Amino acid sequence: MSQQDVAWIARYNGDRHREYEQSALIRLLVDEGTAEATKKAVLTYLQPWSNAFQRMISARVTFETDPDLRTLALQHQQEEIGHDAILARSRASDQRLVWDPVIEAGASWFVDQLATLPGVQRAALAHLALESGSLVLSQAGCRAFPGDPYFALHDEADTEHLEMGYRVLRERTDWTVEALITVLDRAWQVITVVSDRIAERARRDTAAATA
Repeated sequence: MSQQDVAWIARYNGDRHREYEQSALIRLLVDEGTAEATKKAVLTYLQPWSNAFQRMISARVTFETDPDLRTLALQHQQEEIGHDAILARSRASDQRLVWDPVIEAGASWFVDQLATLPGVQRAALAHLALESGSLVLSQAGCRAFPGDPYFALHDEADTEHLEMGYRVLRERTDWTVEALITVLDRAWQVITVVSDRIAERARRDTAAATA
């Protein structure tokens, strides 16, 4: 594909990235007026999403048949292994294991797509949507929880993981702008719905304590 096509995808994805910066979850984390209890409750509901992320990247590895893309998927998986455990340790005082249908449904959509999409679309989903969203979240998390190892780790790693996606687009020709726009649009919708749900549950759980 041409550099113009890659630039088009980058502009589109950058716009969605910036839209996500204004989502309910990100605003909750960066708002200095948000109660500490509510911010900590975010971590409770972020845990099942973080756990599911491990399933997502495993599905990508399992079902990827293109040798080059599978090598990239394996590298991504190796760099992400154990991040859910880091989050669990950072919230050691809260041992609740929550289940939420919206979070689980969103996670299942990603697992399914990473198992069935064509290779470049699969890579775009992982790097341009999931990692871009994770970068926004980690930057907000660093503000809400200074020094937290989970968010500090992602703030550093996610930028490189995002660039991996654009590298694939520059090196490959087996993709179209239309197909990538479609999958990225759907992915950002799911990410936003899940994030809104995390914010909603965190506020609901701590409403009485913060009233």
